[in-house]
Amino acid sequence: MGAREWPSRVLKKSENPPPEKAAEGQAGVRCADTVIDGEIVELKTVAGTRATLSKGFKKGYKQGASLMGTISGAQSHSVFIRLFSNLSAESVKAKIAGELKTRHDDGNLICFFEATGELRAWSFSELRAMIGKK
Repeated sequence: MGAREWPSRVLKKSENPPPEKAAEGQAGVRCADTVIDGEIVELKTVAGTRATLSKGFKKGYKQGASLMGTISGAQSHSVFIRLFSNLSAESVKAKIAGELKTRHDDGNLICFFEATGELRAWSFSELRAMIGKK
């Protein structure tokens, strides 16, 4: 019995590309890493210290916030961080809460801890509520 031949087909380009692909191929035009259910999600990979975590989060946060007005239907923006360090979940929460204390928009921090294989998520409002509590 010979190898099965799969029919070739041409995929037609959608007339309405998804929002994260709308600017693809246009020099100087930024686009979101992904949009899920009307939420812009910026993806960042971070390794190192809390300072590196802070820098990666700030960059993703600013990119998502700047895209809010450009993507129709976007209701909020979030940051997904793939963390390659041994920082604890409490340490991550405390650091990001400090970054959010003067910002008041909606969204989430989603963090995958490579060291433990754990996926955690917190809303920005939940993290801001931590400020000043012991």
